[in-house]
Amino acid sequence: MLARYLSAVINNSAQCIMISDNNGHDPLSEVITRTRTWQFRDGVILMCTEEIETAVYDGDSQCPEQWIVWELIEFSNESISPQRKEFFSICQQNFWLKMQAGCE
Repeated sequence: MLARYLSAVINNSAQCIMISDNNGHDPLSEVITRTRTWQFRDGVILMCTEEIETAVYDGDSQCPEQWIVWELIEFSNESISPQRKEFFSICQQNFWLKMQAGCE
């Protein structure tokens, strides 16, 4: 289940190591892009791409919009699903992880 891998990354588990961390900034679009990749002991490679707007808005300050895409790059022999998951905020991601934990 993809949620287990996401949780391991978020909780800095010893089950995975970060193998890349790249940042980019496009001043014309006012977006910062961060792409990170982790490798797990079982051979799985997971990538997270985040797009964060640099402009400050008065909108929902509790949970600002932030595009987050988690994607399996390399699989072990396990069947992991979903292979790609997109979120529009950290709050949505955290809610999904809590719901997935309840399903196990």
